[in-house]
Amino acid sequence: MSLAVPASSTRDQYFALERASEVKHAILNGQILAMTGLVRRLLFLPLLIALLGVSPAAAQEGLDLPSDLYVLYNDGRVERFGVGTSGVAAVTPSDAFVLDFGVDPSGTRLAYRTEAGLFLLDLSLPGSSPLPVEEGSADVPPFRGVGDTIAWSSSGDAIAYTTTYGARVYFSAAGVPVFIDLREAVFRQISWSPGGRFLAAESESEGARVWWIYRREGAALLLTSIITDGVGVAWISDSDIVFAPNAGGLRLMSLDRANQQISLLDDSTIYRLPALDATDALVFFARDPVDATIPDGYGTLLRLERGAQSVQVVGATPVALGGLTWSPDGQMLVAFQGGVMAFFNPTDGLGFPLPINSAVAYDWGPVVGVNAPAAPTQPAPATDLPVVVEPTLPPPTAEPLPTREPTPIPIVTTSALVLAADGYFLAPGTNGVIQVWRLPADGSPPTPFTRNTSDAVEFAASPVAQAVAYVVDAELWLQIANQEPFRLARLNTFAPVTPIFSPDGLQVAYADEGAGIWRIAVEAAREGEDPELLRARIVSDAGVEQALRRPQFSPDGSKLLFDLYAGEGETIANNVLDIASRQMAVGAPLPADDPRPGRARWLRDGRIYSLLDAAASVDSPPGVYLIDPPQPSGGALIASLPAGAVVRAVNEPLSGMLRLVIAQTAAPDAPLGVFDLVLTEGTLTPVIEIGALTAPRLSPEGRFIGGFESLTPEGGTLTVIDLLTGRRFLLSSAAGARQFTWSGAGG
Repeated sequence: MSLAVPASSTRDQYFALERASEVKHAILNGQILAMTGLVRRLLFLPLLIALLGVSPAAAQEGLDLPSDLYVLYNDGRVERFGVGTSGVAAVTPSDAFVLDFGVDPSGTRLAYRTEAGLFLLDLSLPGSSPLPVEEGSADVPPFRGVGDTIAWSSSGDAIAYTTTYGARVYFSAAGVPVFIDLREAVFRQISWSPGGRFLAAESESEGARVWWIYRREGAALLLTSIITDGVGVAWISDSDIVFAPNAGGLRLMSLDRANQQISLLDDSTIYRLPALDATDALVFFARDPVDATIPDGYGTLLRLERGAQSVQVVGATPVALGGLTWSPDGQMLVAFQGGVMAFFNPTDGLGFPLPINSAVAYDWGPVVGVNAPAAPTQPAPATDLPVVVEPTLPPPTAEPLPTREPTPIPIVTTSALVLAADGYFLAPGTNGVIQVWRLPADGSPPTPFTRNTSDAVEFAASPVAQAVAYVVDAELWLQIANQEPFRLARLNTFAPVTPIFSPDGLQVAYADEGAGIWRIAVEAAREGEDPELLRARIVSDAGVEQALRRPQFSPDGSKLLFDLYAGEGETIANNVLDIASRQMAVGAPLPADDPRPGRARWLRDGRIYSLLDAAASVDSPPGVYLIDPPQPSGGALIASLPAGAVVRAVNEPLSGMLRLVIAQTAAPDAPLGVFDLVLTEGTLTPVIEIGALTAPRLSPEGRFIGGFESLTPEGGTLTVIDLLTGRRFLLSSAAGARQFTWSGAGG
């Protein structure tokens, strides 16, 4: 893997090294180990050694390990204890004082941190030199010995590591290093999902364990869920995570189903330490809280096979669980305290020590002879216990709008925000001319992005770069970051042209009524070439030119969807143009008062859907319709909406799942609720109530909503709502804002 060493952080390097030095001395003094509950048990280790007849020397000759064990000692060196009789070998360079480390899934690379930065070591080439990834900006771990502080993705192309402010993630994108900081909390440990699409990070808040779950989108990590009370978690597939609430029960969260939760086991029993073992079964411990014979903090081992209808009781002896973790094969428990490691049998609590002293952290290599299950599915809930049944597709009839208790909305006035994507809007500049403004996702205040001398009237933001296409004085212009703007086209209409970028950001399409749909190659226009690469016009049989509006690129960029208006008071339809062949698929016509053509959008899988709600005065039932040609007139109803619902915004943050912003009445100031709709199930799931908001727009990943407290011809106060926390932020740094949108989102 080719890596470049990035420039030093803007943070003062002296303080970074000073902090790392302080942490090193704290480690040497044993002050940052955050483990409890094992001291009493470990006092009995000499007795266990005598009972089991295991000596450190004998154990070192042949350790019965599930995989290679890597151990970091107090003096900053890492050693590998090989499986069977492989013996012990030094791993890290002798001159490196290692703070923490992590082994990649293949067992061939090791990432480690020193006070100088983050380094990669090729384990397949003994004696090879470490490769620097970054310097002091790698920071240091706030905790050790409580879980993984450096974790590799399954493909080995990303490394996450905890920091004093949260976590940092490194991606290798075609040999170019990309770094992302996560600052939601100070994390104790981190864990990638089996396929590397999600990252879970654990923090502690007022004694409760909190898991922050991020979804990977290319080289970005988007906060997608928070488990506020999960004593233990276990990944059972790349998008399904099991957690044990502190009060009891065992729950499964499906991240690809809008964070939908189902109950695997009810909350009358306390469950702890869920894990997936080498046989692909879920193992965990259980305690009946009304059974006075089993103390708090103890549990007996249970097992739930994937697809089984009931749990198996495996252990008969309650085991003290404080401070224990599972071995990677899910067969043994690991105790780690005071530099000593020991294995415990999960069925009876008996154990034996490993020949390890003065250790501060450890990690495992790949498990020998065990292959990950292909395309795992979630375990079935046990039928002999109360469960929450997953919803099925209802018949296409209107159901009452699901509701939840109104969420208190903390309101904060601020000049900037840390967001998941850049925002853009129109507002007056210093000279009073309406410019396109950019609201950066990195927390910087919004600033004018364009510098035109006449008012901008509409614009589109690129999904992949800092670029906008905007209309000024009947001309379409393009502004890329700080470059000089250049004209894309002269327009033959003063009607809205609704420009849009292709998914790769290399083309712009727009509608010029009377001239058709145009597609422009950005680079050709910049270099002064003829920008007309594609033009589509439709003329009726009577020779009357028809209006084409609102082009939309398909997800793969190969097609254009647009609306066709066939004269005043006549019919409207959706057409799809194949760009390569220039072949047109003509949609079924609908009455002029049917809004479905004007609300048509692409799904991620290349299909087209539309919405019909209470704002429409047509006879068809409200709902989500598939209108891919050749569908019946109006499309096929696949999910119903309540009779009174008015959809104010919608997007598809996950494939096959729509997030909708819905008002219960058509009044402009009606309070809004956010709902998720899995298309294969057809059931609305409430997310949060957000109160009134004008012109709401959902961010691409669905976490934020941008809009306005109110709008007048002079604009309004830009407002952003965080749907995870319910907090409402009023942007004070741009007066007279309007037409807010997100980079890469159409909702």
